Amino acid sequence: MADEPREPFPSADRLAQSKSASSVVLGLVPAPDIPEKIATDLASELPELLGRRVDGGVSWEVPVEVDPLTGTDREAPEILDACRERRQREGWDLAISLTDLPVYRQDTLVAADVSAQRGVAGLSLPALGAMWLRPRARELTLQLAGELYERTKEHRPEQSPARSSQSTGSVGSFRRVEPPDEDMKAIDVDARFAAPGVLGHLRLWSGMVLANRPWKMLPAFKSAIAAAFATGAYVLVISSMWLLADAVGFWRLLALMVTAIVAMVAWIIVAHYLWERPQDSEQRKWAPLYNGVTVLTVSSAVLLAYAILFALLFVAAWVFVPGGYFHSILKHQVGIGEYLILSWFGASLATVAGVLGASLEDEETVREASYGYRQRRRQDANDSEEGSAKQ
Repeated sequence: MADEPREPFPSADRLAQSKSASSVVLGLVPAPDIPEKIATDLASELPELLGRRVDGGVSWEVPVEVDPLTGTDREAPEILDACRERRQREGWDLAISLTDLPVYRQDTLVAADVSAQRGVAGLSLPALGAMWLRPRARELTLQLAGELYERTKEHRPEQSPARSSQSTGSVGSFRRVEPPDEDMKAIDVDARFAAPGVLGHLRLWSGMVLANRPWKMLPAFKSAIAAAFATGAYVLVISSMWLLADAVGFWRLLALMVTAIVAMVAWIIVAHYLWERPQDSEQRKWAPLYNGVTVLTVSSAVLLAYAILFALLFVAAWVFVPGGYFHSILKHQVGIGEYLILSWFGASLATVAGVLGASLEDEETVREASYGYRQRRRQDANDSEEGSAKQ
């Protein structure tokens, strides 16, 4: 990219024209799924916020164009290039991409990059985490828009933008860092926001799990859910199971629940080949990240299914198990606690039975449900590479 002819800051000319016309167009280029939804939500409120916080002397337009941008790499230049191409094609003054791709540069987890040379910025949504994603995305988008506007407006060929005056500070929990010299020169990154430390990586994992939308796995496991509910119903109608549930105690119930959930998660991953073992050395470097996210995604879906199953069994037990008969079997007073224990025991046994049902689901259906857009695209690319290597 260093040898590539650089665009002589067309955004500066466009901004000058836009100033005379009292209008600046800031395009948002989100990837499909969650980034698209966030960008659509932001587009309605950004014009007013940009007028208040960036430049109130112009009117702001914020169109949204969905674009997959780049495929599966963990680095930023390709995303910024794709965003620039979209900006030039649409005739925008500035553009910001919103991707569900985790971005690393020099082993630093990057939340956002600004490239005044391209007139674009890139925002990595997974680095923002799963909690308060929309307000964080709005705040960082406003910051990036301000950075781009000032840098492209004030740029002179003989003088780079005043990085020194802007090289410190942060936006929320995102620390402004000085890009390495190679990034400044080779890929024209002027400003960077990083998500540092353990908290930043925890946010990344939670953001990637959110991008996979674990709640959408539930419809893909119809057989598992049917087997689980049938087993739970069996527990409710067999009085010997009531005695067993009453006798096992809290810690064994907890151990049974953990064992059932771990077994279900492990079986889904193994039976449907969700665990990655890439041959390529570069892909192996990132396999722990994606395997960890897969485990968390499937675990979240199984926990959600367990909670729903527990609630259904509790309601069924409360309605269909007569208190007097329950008391006569257990030989002691019964209350809500005994119904909760019975439902907990039934949900754990039902989850173990659901493992068998999970193996009956179609592999492609499970993969489609287990991964978000970016992960599916990355998996398809990996499968194509492995197929080519075998040939």
